[in-house]
Amino acid sequence: MVISFGSINMDLVVLCDRLPVEGETLVATGWLVNPGGKGANQAVQSARMGAETVMVGRVGEDSFGQQAIAGLGRYGVEVRSVAVDPAAPTGVACILVEPGGENRIVVVPGANGDVGLSEVETLQRLVTTDAVVMLQCEVPFSAVREAARIAHAKGATVLLDPSPWQRVVLEPHVFEDIDYLTPNEHEAQGLSGTSDLQDAARRLGDMGARTVIIKRGVEGVLLFRGGVCKEVAAFAVTAIDTTAAGDSFQGALAASLNRGLSEDEAVMRAVAAGALTVTRRGAQQSMPDEAEVTRFLRARSGNVVLGLETRIMDQKGEEET
Repeated sequence: MVISFGSINMDLVVLCDRLPVEGETLVATGWLVNPGGKGANQAVQSARMGAETVMVGRVGEDSFGQQAIAGLGRYGVEVRSVAVDPAAPTGVACILVEPGGENRIVVVPGANGDVGLSEVETLQRLVTTDAVVMLQCEVPFSAVREAARIAHAKGATVLLDPSPWQRVVLEPHVFEDIDYLTPNEHEAQGLSGTSDLQDAARRLGDMGARTVIIKRGVEGVLLFRGGVCKEVAAFAVTAIDTTAAGDSFQGALAASLNRGLSEDEAVMRAVAAGALTVTRRGAQQSMPDEAEVTRFLRARSGNVVLGLETRIMDQKGEEET
């Protein structure tokens, strides 16, 4: 089982030729309204990769909440553990997408901001030794930290996407209950206080994370474990919308680990899922299923490790011979 403990939003997506400058009004080229939220997005990708997936979170008692829950259900995500809050609206994300797929996002937490003890207790009832638990930071970090502690204590595999990173309460060993910490490069730099990504990965490891995977977009990912950094190349695709790329990576990684695949193969499938996701507009509707990921990898096979080009470096960052 994969459990996603986190945010559920409605995404308001505006397509534009460029971002407006201060005081400027631009005419958009289009817009979309679709379910989103990092927790929900990751749950959808996990389910589409064939994993039994449960969502734990909170929505408002409004039409956005109803649409979000219905959308999760259509993708096969179990939604009985999603609470409906009569006092708060469903969270909203306002997303500006430029040509080439780059985006800017502002999130209004809504009911996500009230996720707490009730949801943690729900997680405690659900989690088992063989579960994979996905966490994000669009809900209060105190709840995230407690969810990680409970899941780790029960022997589950715990993944944390530390976004938005500013909500992480930095303290010694803050990631001690995390098996896979998966920031993007900006989040890794912000959390670690250094612009050098290998150094950032090591510092995040020193905070307790057993494996650090830094997502670098077209540059692939940097994987750090046991004092060793490994670069994993991205697949070359034409990006249209990068909104849910990181969520796709996370959901595919969780589902693959839950199936018992090796770390290398799980990362490979996660990179492939993210690559496919950016070739389409939207969030959940852009995510590939397991069969599509498998076909994509077969078509791109032939590199060094399971369809991926990798390079392992020593502590100085030099390529090993």
